[in-house]
Amino acid sequence: MTVTQTTSRTDGAAGRLAERCATMGVAVFYVDLDGHITQIAGRGQPDQWLSGSPLLHDAVIRSVPQWNEQDDPGPQQAWLGCWVVPLLVAQRRRRLGYQVAVILTKDLPNSEQFVRMCDAAQLDRTVIETRIRSRLWPAAHVSRFAESLRWLSQDADQLDQRDREITSLSNQLSGTYEELSLLYKISTNMTVTQDPSTFLGDACTEIRQVLGLSWLALQLTDQDVRLGELRGRLISSEESGGKPRHIPTAGAAMLDFVAQQPDPNILAGTELSAVEGLRTIGRQVMVVPLTSSRGPIGVMFGADKVDGTDLSSVDEKLATSLCQNIRIFLENAMLYEDMQDMFMGTLRALVSSIDAKDAYTRGHSERVAWMGRQLAEAGGLDAKTVERIYLSGLVHDVGKIGVPEVVLCKPGKLTVEEYEIIKTHPEIGGQILDDIRQMEDLIPGVLHHHERWDGRGYPFGLEGRDISLFGRILCLADSFDAMSSTRTYRAAMPLSDVLDEVRRCTGTQFDPDWVDPFMTLDFDHYQAMVKEHQQRESPLDQALGHTR
Repeated sequence: MTVTQTTSRTDGAAGRLAERCATMGVAVFYVDLDGHITQIAGRGQPDQWLSGSPLLHDAVIRSVPQWNEQDDPGPQQAWLGCWVVPLLVAQRRRRLGYQVAVILTKDLPNSEQFVRMCDAAQLDRTVIETRIRSRLWPAAHVSRFAESLRWLSQDADQLDQRDREITSLSNQLSGTYEELSLLYKISTNMTVTQDPSTFLGDACTEIRQVLGLSWLALQLTDQDVRLGELRGRLISSEESGGKPRHIPTAGAAMLDFVAQQPDPNILAGTELSAVEGLRTIGRQVMVVPLTSSRGPIGVMFGADKVDGTDLSSVDEKLATSLCQNIRIFLENAMLYEDMQDMFMGTLRALVSSIDAKDAYTRGHSERVAWMGRQLAEAGGLDAKTVERIYLSGLVHDVGKIGVPEVVLCKPGKLTVEEYEIIKTHPEIGGQILDDIRQMEDLIPGVLHHHERWDGRGYPFGLEGRDISLFGRILCLADSFDAMSSTRTYRAAMPLSDVLDEVRRCTGTQFDPDWVDPFMTLDFDHYQAMVKEHQQRESPLDQALGHTR
């Protein structure tokens, strides 16, 4: 006989039934299919002298083989006045054992076993009989009482099953909430204007944490030029502690692998050995390809659950779902890159159209744009504004397209009337760009690059800070390039003379706040640009070149 006396089982259906039986003065213990008994300690448990009696346990253990042969064993008399009710315990239709309820009837004090139990426990029989009298049932009620205990047991099992279902549902909801929170976080952060490396690094970290992986990495292909600076990059979770040193090699191998097997995979064992480098980086590796409408753009792969459990199809589906957001981000980034290329191509086409009309302007707009960007950076403007000033510089002279060539390309001095025509080119440029929404913020630089700080400029005669920021910066850059370039009627001025002239015109032609930053610039690259543009001009261009 094996009896475990010290185990307390107060959880689930067993504990619930024990507590309910205790309120009715009924002892309950558990016996498995092999006859091993476990005491169940419920609230208000009846006298342990009975439920722990070796005599009772021997009677139960002898009955277990018989119960195992029956579908639903009924109540059984252990001896006079003592009945045991086996309540079947099963899980998923598999029999595990029995909870045994002990029903005492009014005949118990007359039984030999009662006397033996009292003597063994050194208890006075009269005292014990008086103590348990209220718990003794009429023998005729045993069957009905046993049936009630079955209902209690079934009810406890159902409640226990409900508890398990609620716990499971709660865990699922908790996991789903984390997944939805991550999807929302990734989606809300998924803007094409943010730094792609930062977004992808953060996304890798978040996905690794939700999946509970030891490490996670994203390998991007170097075959798609639209990825720009991301081409060929390996981006990994920032918190991947102890990241294997072979991950970069494995990233390249992963791209080759998904080219042959484009579906998500969980690789283990011999499958890992089939891919170069994977065997050294984990016991299990999850592989999720990222594919755009034009073909594969990368692969996300990570290894081994932190808690030591195996990767599952649920993990694979979740990773695939999360990777869809990364794929969308990359596709948007590539579309944005295409739009930027188209936008810059349009601007350069406008600049080329000016170059084709006036030989002098060949390279002038590019140099003014570069100088404007350098000055804006030196003045501490933000990166976005710096870039927009550069673009405004590229198109600042686009209005010269509307100036007749006979005036624009006339050698020698212009008449007053011809000069008035030249002075219309800022407004013509503004009108050309006015209907292009993406260039709306470039227009002030086009309109105002010939305005002067003292109000004597054109076309509007604006003064001081009434002139746009773009206009004040490009005025300085445009004038510098004009003085630094060769004209038909004079050679380019030396750099030192140009800088002296800029200082002299501070507060009259130029905004004083921008002259000091201008003086700090390094002009070596500018002079190299001038030489390059001169080499691209034909001898005829150089003979006819002039400016306005």
